[in-house]
Formats: sequence, C-alpha cells, structure tokens
Amino acid sequence: MALQGYTIPPPYGGLDLVAPIDQMDPNYALELVNVFPGAGAPSVRLGYQELATTGATISGEIQFMYRLPKKDGTTVLIVATATKLYAVTTSGVVTDITKATPHTSGEFSWAILNNNIYLTNASAADAAQVYTGTGVAINVTYTGVTLSNLVSCASYKRRMIFVEKNTGKIWYSKVDEDGTTGSPTLKSEDLAYNLTRGGYLLWTGSYTNQTASTAAEYFYAISSEGEIIMYAGDAPDAANWTQVARFYIGHPLGYRSFVRVNQDTWIITKQGIVPLSALFENDPEAALNFFSSRVNSIVSQYASVTPFDHSWYGFFWPEGRRIYFNIPESSTSNFFLVYSIDTKGWTTFKLYDGSDCAQAATFNSFPYYGGIDGKLWRGETGYADAVTSTDTGQPITFAGRTAFSFYDARGNYKAFKDIRPLFKAKKGVQLALGLDTDFKRAPVVTNVTTAPGTFTPWGSTGGSPTYTPWGVAPGTYLPIPPFTLVPAVTAPAWSSDEEYIFDRFAVKGQGHCAAVRFGGSIKNSGCQIFGFEVRFDLGGQV
Repeated sequence: MALQGYTIPPPYGGLDLVAPIDQMDPNYALELVNVFPGAGAPSVRLGYQELATTGATISGEIQFMYRLPKKDGTTVLIVATATKLYAVTTSGVVTDITKATPHTSGEFSWAILNNNIYLTNASAADAAQVYTGTGVAINVTYTGVTLSNLVSCASYKRRMIFVEKNTGKIWYSKVDEDGTTGSPTLKSEDLAYNLTRGGYLLWTGSYTNQTASTAAEYFYAISSEGEIIMYAGDAPDAANWTQVARFYIGHPLGYRSFVRVNQDTWIITKQGIVPLSALFENDPEAALNFFSSRVNSIVSQYASVTPFDHSWYGFFWPEGRRIYFNIPESSTSNFFLVYSIDTKGWTTFKLYDGSDCAQAATFNSFPYYGGIDGKLWRGETGYADAVTSTDTGQPITFAGRTAFSFYDARGNYKAFKDIRPLFKAKKGVQLALGLDTDFKRAPVVTNVTTAPGTFTPWGSTGGSPTYTPWGVAPGTYLPIPPFTLVPAVTAPAWSSDEEYIFDRFAVKGQGHCAAVRFGGSIKNSGCQIFGFEVRFDLGGQV
C-alpha cells in the first residue's frame, strides 16, 4: 500500500492538560515551552537583554517592580530590593529613592493615587510609604493607625484604602487626602464580622461590573480563606454603602497573587486562576475553569511546593496581547505561565536562567524582568537570551509535544516513516524531531539540521562582507531623497534571511497513534510553526 499522509496542525490552541490523552483536539499541545500561541502561527518567543544602567547600582535580589507614570508625562520603573528603593528611567538611569529609614523587606504591595505610588509590606518593622515622583520616598503622613501594621493598599473612588495585618480591618482616607503632607486621619471598618470563613484580609481593590448597557464600580475585599465580599458605594461611612455580593474561591497564594486586566482582576489561588468577572456569570467552580481550566494543574502543582509567597504574581502586557503569571519552581528559579488574549491559548515561558525573573512588570511598552542578582532585563527583545554589553547572549530553546492522533484510523496499526515540518526560520537551523507512539514518551528525539539557505541579502556588494542599503557602494550617495552619504554596514536593516522550511526527515516508530515531538534552539532568527506532515504505512486492524 502507498504511504499515507496526514497533516498535524500547529499548537495554536496552546496547552491542554485536562482532556483525555486519546481524545484531545489536535490544535492543542501536551507540552509547550517558549512557543507563544498568538494570532497567526505559533512563534518562538523573543529574547531578553540587560538594561544599560547608569547612576546607582542595584545589588541584591529584586523583590518588587512596577511602573509609575509621573505628573510631568514621563514614566519610571520603581524597583525594590530588601533595603533599597530605586526609580529607573527608560534610558536606564537608576536613582536611589530609598527613604531616610530604609525598609527591611521589598516584598511590596502597591497602589497609585494622584500620580503617587504607595508601598506596603508584611514586615512589622516597615511603615507604609509613598513616592511622589520627586526626591525620595517618605512614610505616609496618615494618622490614627500604626503605619507598620498596614500590609496592602489600594485606591478607590479618590481614597486610599489599607488593610491591617492579620485582621479583617480596613483603613480608609477622606476624598483627595493622599497622605503626602499634613496629618490626615484614617478611619477604620472591621469586616471580620462579615467573614463567614474566618481568616484575615489580604488585599482590597475595585472592580467594574458590566451588565447590558450599564456599568457599576464595586469595592471588594478578599480574605486568606478565599472569601470575597463586594460593596457598592463611596466608603463604609457613606449612606450609599451596601454589600452587593459574596463569593468563595480557593485560597489565594499571596498578598499580591493577582493580575489586573483592564477593569478585571484575575486571582491566583491554590486551585488555579479565577477572574472576578467570571464569578458574576458562573458558580465558583465554573469561574475557576472559565479561562484556565487546561492549565490550572500547573498552578496547583507548584502551589503545593510554595503555598504562600510574594513570588506568586503576574502582569498584563497589552501591547503583546498576553498575560503573564509567575510560577515559582524553587526559591531561586521561576518561569511564566502565559495566556494569549487573542487565541485563549496557554503556554510556558522559561528564560535561559530562571533566576533572571524573580520579579517582572511592564514598562516602556515591554515586559521587564528583575533578577536575584539585581540585574534588570528588557524582555521580548531580539533573538537571544541574556544579552549584555559584553555577551551576545544564549540561544532561545523551545519545545513542544502535540496531541496524540490516530490519523483517522483508530483501529489500524501504523509504521511511521517520516515527518515534514513547515517552519519559518533561518535555513540551516537545527531541530529536534520525533514521534511518541501509543502514549509512551520516546527516550530519544533525533536532532536534524535543515538544508542551508540560498538567501542573499539585498544590497550585497559581492565578494565582501560589506552591505549597503539598495546595493549602493559605501562612500557614495543614495540616488533618492534625502541623498545621504552611505556608510558601510554589516547588513541592511530591512533585510531578512528567514525562509520557509519544508524538508522531509525520516523517523522511526510503530503503533496505533503518535504525537509529534519538536524543539530546537534559535539565535539571531525568529521561528514560526505552521504544522507537520506525517507519513506512514497503514496496516490492518489490531
């Protein structure tokens, strides 16, 4: 019988760790590392490079990062270590803004009000502080409460709201009292009498609920036991203050185990990820599975290792159309669980060194990472990992394992012959390709090298490694406006040597079904994955 051919689609649906292994949708993957299932074809993530820093030197583990848009229209990245606070500009200028009495823990919760950033932590020795964008940080000037007892903060309807440690009590300011001058007094409200599961408050926030053509902003408070209480109104002492909802979810994993996604908040719990918006539309179990059902097991797995910690956090990168959730795999190493808001697919991002992303945040339209060694990195930049001024960096490794397929012949035995992957990358790249048959993991996946490319960059002057735009020789002028003098460059900025790879490679394997294993490493080249053609001899039914 002639060879049978079957096309396996790329894993643009992302990870699926829930579906029965013999009935998975072929668009999903059993494993996916550093491949983003965004709009279009899945592609290998970009690399990261060290931010060129001048001024103060950051030393020690970075424990907090968040961006602060200032009143003058500029934005700085606020970075904290165990005892220092810094403001970093987009050009990499680092300024020490540590308050006169340094903090003892940089594991901050944060809020922004009136272009000021407020910072609190769970250290009983550290007072709540504020940075106004100039000078150095100061202790907030609020009175009526012991400032070091305030462990989390939020802004709501022109007020600051704080949570007192190991209690159900919140402290709130009057309208437009920002606690940077004077001695404004905070008022308190004890919500412990409304917590039916006990425990203590972790954080508060605001949520806008959209129903039909109207929207309403609510205040919510969440406890260590996963109980969420929601209120409408201006403040606890206002006449319009009233409770509107109560929800129960899994135990949150830290004081900042959430991600703000536009007007929504996604909460990271021991059971998985729960969006607040889903609680209004579904029961808690359905809300838990609303976006993250296929990967909640990853969160639960690592929550059993690190059950409550500042390493549980995340951030939304709107320009990249994705949401990152940090997963602590050890005390010194982390990786990201990443969600595509276009395809609703999930994947994992693992940096060259897991200690390079102890913290992360968006800044200057990019994700930024902070390492345990104090280094700052700009992510999703270039085609190599850990690039510095003295090192061209490391290759970006990637890997995947597709769903198992019976190739439209579930009862027939098959002798697999070859795979033809369709990739777009630099010709000559080395790939790892193979098949796992009948749900067993193959011990070895063959490394193959694609055929060398035939690409010649436009502008080659021939016989020399020197290139110029439009093929014009160095030292002459462009024949088009603005008629500039042409310098010698190594390659035209607008050229690309990425080509479609559609080579066929022999594989071994026999069985009823098979999953494609693929992977490799790239440097100085992008990589997109469009699918796989698998050929086999079809035997009789067994």
